[in-house]
Amino acid sequence: MDTATIAGAVARLDCWLDTMRGADGYGGPVAHWWQNCLLFTGAGFDWRYEGIILGYLSLFQKTGDRRWLTKAQRAGDDLLQGQLPTGNYRNSSFELNPYPGGTPHEAACDLALLRLATVLREAGEPDWRTYLAAAEGNLRQYYVGRLWDAAGCIFWDQPGTSSFVPNKAATLVEALLALAEITGDEAWLQVYALPTLDTVVRHQVQGGPLDGAICQYSLHGQRVERYFPYYAARCVPGLVAGYDAAGDESYLDAARRALAFILRWRYEDGSLPQVVYAGGQLNRYPQWIAAVGDILRAMALLEPHGVDIDPGPTGEWLLRGQEVTGSFRTAWGFGAQISQRDPGPLPEFRDLLPVVGWSDKAFRYLAEALSGGQAGDWPTGQGVQPLDAECTWQGKVLAYREDTAAIELRRNGQVLYRWRKGAPWAEVCAPEMWWK
Repeated sequence: MDTATIAGAVARLDCWLDTMRGADGYGGPVAHWWQNCLLFTGAGFDWRYEGIILGYLSLFQKTGDRRWLTKAQRAGDDLLQGQLPTGNYRNSSFELNPYPGGTPHEAACDLALLRLATVLREAGEPDWRTYLAAAEGNLRQYYVGRLWDAAGCIFWDQPGTSSFVPNKAATLVEALLALAEITGDEAWLQVYALPTLDTVVRHQVQGGPLDGAICQYSLHGQRVERYFPYYAARCVPGLVAGYDAAGDESYLDAARRALAFILRWRYEDGSLPQVVYAGGQLNRYPQWIAAVGDILRAMALLEPHGVDIDPGPTGEWLLRGQEVTGSFRTAWGFGAQISQRDPGPLPEFRDLLPVVGWSDKAFRYLAEALSGGQAGDWPTGQGVQPLDAECTWQGKVLAYREDTAAIELRRNGQVLYRWRKGAPWAEVCAPEMWWK
């Protein structure tokens, strides 16, 4: 990816993100592999804020332009306003919104707030402690207070469960390490972060054709033998951060092997399957597009550690998914989710549907991919262009439109779905759109 292409993609995506803001923050519908959240469209204080805040911080650090710091701080203020007395964040469950207590979403918010606090402290801004306090409050009250099992030295995924989810735990480790760094309190590293990372490593396959894969989760101590390349990539930053903090080679080895697993299953066009099962069977569809920003970021993190990587095909897969609106397509192949056959020539509605909590992953990666010199000559005259396209829903061809004001889906002139940007609920959501 050349300099101008990356800068232009980031500039267009920044413009689109502005259209997705409401009074409380970044909203919009959500499409996910398991479930959709199409009716509630209010601000979601979930992992979308990780990519948004960290992306804007990268742009600020590389350009010195304080408008990016202002945008990062504005997003941080959204999280402050969205925090509950329990330490949780409102609407932090992404596809399950509007509910608090979402994982890894709250830890992702904490990580973003802690990085924001660090940058503000370095810039001499006195209010950095406000963001630190919010993140530390969530980590103490919710993660340690309600999810930590001191006897087993493990963070459960939800209160009252005995389920451990490695990719979610790896994001939590990043937040814990960031808190240890900014406070100087080694307990966050020694008592919580490193034992959690050790548990992540124990969930990794050792040897065989799936070597390096990290299982989706374990329940009552039994691993569930489903392996998502995307979630393996989400483990890599926590593993690398653990290596940087503790110097333990086992973490770096686990990160390298996780990436090797991902690359073994990459298709020629740069895309990845959704799930690989223990016997080698797989679900190819839907294939993430915007979210592969996290996979590309995993590659970038390991490149300095001697891993031979060709990110080119996946970078091209990502960039081909950017629309004229500036957003990135969520996926390809939602229409083949059940059949797992060729999806056909048209995208399904959820393929086209732009989701802030997926596009932020592209935003963060692309912002980090810019060098300081590249980011200095910022593209001008960028704006959001309307998108009109055909798509399918339940096998029928429909008309899709997005502009700065709304996202709309029509069949033979009848509106099946309409969300006016900034509104907390969809204006129209036909009954056939409700299925999960």
